[in-house]
Amino acid sequence: MNTVVIKSIDRESIRQAVLNYAVKLRREHSEIERVLWFGSWVTGLPTPGSDVDICLILSKSDKSPRDRIPDYLPLGFPVGVDLFAYTHLEFKRLKRSSPGWYSAIVSGVEV
Repeated sequence: MNTVVIKSIDRESIRQAVLNYAVKLRREHSEIERVLWFGSWVTGLPTPGSDVDICLILSKSDKSPRDRIPDYLPLGFPVGVDLFAYTHLEFKRLKRSSPGWYSAIVSGVEV
């Protein structure tokens, strides 16, 4: 027997979850300078199964970009989260090294 599960998109609950997550991050991590929410939830084109894309701009970090991500991942979030964490200097360099990616991130909203 095959089963199909259809999940509806509750934009307001996702928006509230992102806002709460940003507040918690800022409260627990003083190194966070900016929280940028970008991608399909912001552009208005999410589909069932779309994840939330978040970019953190940090004042500093002793860890590599990949190794620092677990420090900031949310628990119990209603959808998947793609998290990117760059130091201020790394993000500034990203503008030159990956302008398309940089543009995608800054086209989002600061929360």
